[in-house]
Amino acid sequence: MRALLRVHRTQIGIATRGYARATRLQRSVPAAAAPGQEPPAEAVHLRIHERFYAGAAALREHFDKRFANPLEARADRFCWDFWHVENQYTLLRTPADRFFPRVQYEALEDALLEFGERQLGCRGMSPAWVACYVDGCRQELHTDAPHGPWAFVLSLTPAQRAFAGGDTLLMQPHVLNYWPSFDPSAGLEMKHLVTAVEPAFNRLIVFDPRLPHGVRAVEGTRDPRRARLVVTGWFTEPTPFFTGALAEGAAAQALGEATRPLSEELAELPPCAGTVVVRLRVSGATGGVEALEWLTDTLVPLPAAEYSAADARGEVFAAIQRRLGGARFPPCAEGDSEVTVPLVFE
Repeated sequence: MRALLRVHRTQIGIATRGYARATRLQRSVPAAAAPGQEPPAEAVHLRIHERFYAGAAALREHFDKRFANPLEARADRFCWDFWHVENQYTLLRTPADRFFPRVQYEALEDALLEFGERQLGCRGMSPAWVACYVDGCRQELHTDAPHGPWAFVLSLTPAQRAFAGGDTLLMQPHVLNYWPSFDPSAGLEMKHLVTAVEPAFNRLIVFDPRLPHGVRAVEGTRDPRRARLVVTGWFTEPTPFFTGALAEGAAAQALGEATRPLSEELAELPPCAGTVVVRLRVSGATGGVEALEWLTDTLVPLPAAEYSAADARGEVFAAIQRRLGGARFPPCAEGDSEVTVPLVFE
C-alpha cells in the first residue's frame, strides 16, 4: 500500500490506507497544464460522467449472452450471490473480475484507475462488484466511508428501462446539518432531501460515501436481462504522486518541506473532515509552482462556535494555497512536472 498525506487536528502525517491491490498505472502521462484556479466555494460530493467507458457495450453484450437462454444450465451462470440483509440490502452480486473475461475486466479496471488518478487523486480501487437488481431488490440508506474517499457506480442497465425505481439515492448534505437552514414556512418533499440519479446506460456516478445513500427499490421485471445492472466499487489510496521530469526523491523532499509548515498552520484552524486534492504545476526552469488546480473537495467543517462554515473552509484553503502554492522544487532542465497532493482531513 502507498502512503498518503493525512491531516489530523494537530498534524499532517504519513499513513497507509486502502486495499492492498496493485495498479498498473505506476507513472502517468502528464496532462495539459491547468490554469490557476480560485479555491472552491463549496464542497462537491457527487460527480456524474456520461458515456464514460468505450467498452460498456461489450460488457453488456457479455452479460446478455450469459442469460440468453434461461433453459440452459451452464456452469458460468451459477456465480451469483443473492445478498439479503433484512431491512437493508437485497440484490444479486458477483465479483466483476470473475464474471467478465480477463481482457475485458482489465480494460475496464484500467479506465477506472486512470480516471481515479487524473480526476480524484486516487491511485487504487477496491475489487469491483457486478450487481443485478430485479423486482424487489434495493439498498436502504447506509454509509461506507471506511472503504475509500469516493464510491462509484457504472451503469450497464439497458437504455430502454423495463422497471420503475433503481435510482441511486444520496442524502443532500444540508439534511445532515438541518436546523441552521430550517424554514418553518416551507414544507419539504423527497426531492428536497435526497438526490436521485437514474441508472442511465454507461453513466458513471462518483460520490462521497460518507453521505447516507442507497438504491430505490426496483419494481417490474424479474428478467435479469431487463434489470438494473451496475458495476460498483470504491476509489482508494489518495496518494501524493508526480508526473513529468522531476525525480521522485527530489519531489518528495520538496513536498515534505512545504507540508511541515502547512501542518503547523492547519493545527490552529477549525477542525474539518473530508478530502481535498490539489495538483501543482511545477516549472522546470525555476522549480516554482506556476499553477495550483483544485481537483476534488469534500471538506466539511466540524461545528465550532467561533467560526462559520464558510470562514472555516476559507481559512483552510488559504493555508493550502499559500503553503503548497509557494513550494519550491529543484529546477529540472528536462521540463515541467505535475505533483498531485491529496489531503485527508479526519
